[in-house]
Amino acid sequence: MGILNLDFNLNLRPKKEIAGSYLDYCERALYPRPFPKQVEMANWAFDHREEPRLILGARGYGKTDYVTINGSGFKLLNDKQYKILLITKENERGKEIVAEIREGLAQNGVKFANRAKKKIRIVGCRGKEDNFTALTIRSKGIRGRHPNLIIMEDPITPEDTSETERRRVKKVYEELLKLTRNIVIIGQPVHAEDLYQELREKIPTLGVWYGAIPELDKDLDIERSAGVSEASIQASYFGVITDDNSLPFRRCEVVDYYNRKNVMFIDPSHKGGDLTAVAVGGFLGDTLPVVGFAFKKAWYDCLEEFDYIMGKYGVGRISIETNGLGELPVVQLRSAGMVGVMGKNHTGNKHSRIMNMASFVDAIKLTKVTDVPPALIQANELFIERVKKYEYNIKQDDPPDAMAGLCGLIGIIKDE
Repeated sequence: MGILNLDFNLNLRPKKEIAGSYLDYCERALYPRPFPKQVEMANWAFDHREEPRLILGARGYGKTDYVTINGSGFKLLNDKQYKILLITKENERGKEIVAEIREGLAQNGVKFANRAKKKIRIVGCRGKEDNFTALTIRSKGIRGRHPNLIIMEDPITPEDTSETERRRVKKVYEELLKLTRNIVIIGQPVHAEDLYQELREKIPTLGVWYGAIPELDKDLDIERSAGVSEASIQASYFGVITDDNSLPFRRCEVVDYYNRKNVMFIDPSHKGGDLTAVAVGGFLGDTLPVVGFAFKKAWYDCLEEFDYIMGKYGVGRISIETNGLGELPVVQLRSAGMVGVMGKNHTGNKHSRIMNMASFVDAIKLTKVTDVPPALIQANELFIERVKKYEYNIKQDDPPDAMAGLCGLIGIIKDE
């Protein structure tokens, strides 16, 4: 029989805390000795820079183990007054990380002043705040804290990349910046518009991708043969988000030209609840340059803009969506002196109509305008942004819907 282990993690371990290197700490915490790149990741997180920064790395490279868990533990071993705030996506994930850090510290001789599942307080820590606290993206207790360092651990995951979740994570990040700029975000890109992708060109970023730690690299051919998609492999191991149907207009080219004779489609907002979107276009050879505008107001407050756009871009015919509005917009536009106005009542599925248009993405160009009043320049920029960021169930889909209406008016898609 083996030796009966009666150690229940009650601090019945070495009475004296053990000093030493980060490598020694990891081994005493019962982790394999880290590879140089894993040490580099830990240094990147804990080098006291007062600025937000990213650690992006291939799946299986130990970002959580050697940065969040052992990096935090080693830091607290050497500074009992240091305060770390961890932000995770799920509550259980935070508890697991806290448990691992506590165990590693105990193996290194540290004693604790509490036994909480989501907090660590070391004996000797002063002040109200604990040394390590785990919260989730949805936690309401973020404000009023004073951490020395914040770690955002995998805030966006492949299981939930919805626009709503991405916006929530971005908002939390902005709130955290009010507490401290010393923020480390750890993960791997999973969506073309997630926080990782947005920040990786703006803040210091350490990328540790496939090939950086050969000893940990998986055989990707085996994964491919097992049915793992190439898009998943590129994102998980190389940090590359490939274009797919989730963002069908992301690669739509932005140009500075347009046709001189055009037609116009209006997707109206009622009482300013959505965007009033205007798409103007006409074929130039094999290409369809589209001049688009998105206004944050109701359609009946845009009559002056409509009139200006008609004159500026040689519009000879106008179609306006009448779903839920009846013929009122048609009557009012005609009364305002606009000619060639007709209504369009769509009965088909909006997303299907937009995706039908996506098959012409190489021919469609988005025109960026500069020689118009500032308000129209802003409306044009918003239109282009909303088209390029269109995905299923996105909140503001009026610009791509107006563009699909334009394509239906021209006759290149079936407009039901």
